[in-house]
Amino acid sequence: MMFRRLVTTAALLAGLMALPVTAMAADAYTTGNVNVRTGPGTGYAKVGTLYEGTRVDLRGCESNWCNIRGDGLRGWVSANYLSDYVGRPPAVVVAPTIVVRPPHYRPPHWNRPPHWNRPPKPRPPRPRPPGAHCKIAPGFPCPR
Repeated sequence: MMFRRLVTTAALLAGLMALPVTAMAADAYTTGNVNVRTGPGTGYAKVGTLYEGTRVDLRGCESNWCNIRGDGLRGWVSANYLSDYVGRPPAVVVAPTIVVRPPHYRPPHWNRPPHWNRPPKPRPPRPRPPGAHCKIAPGFPCPR
């Protein structure tokens, strides 16, 4: 009984995980002859050409380039040549700006003059009132 419940739960979870994968693609059509490239930009190699009116599956877009699969080709095309999204429009992925700053670090010598590393100078003795220099046994007053 426990094994059957475990297998059923695993199958249900596998089905739920597969569901979003099929729902991610959206359909679109090319508005003109467009080059399919290996990456999102004109500097990438050309894989092939899709002709006007070809249906493609959009897998995602980033900065005016869309990753597509259609007519036996996979790659990237300019979003300017795509229209008529069927289903939901493709998600626009914008890369976040990540700023990495080093931690605040102050070396031990930071803004210290070199004389701080020297041993301290001895202080002069404190001035004492007259008669305080008397060296008589304890309990006996000093003569004036």
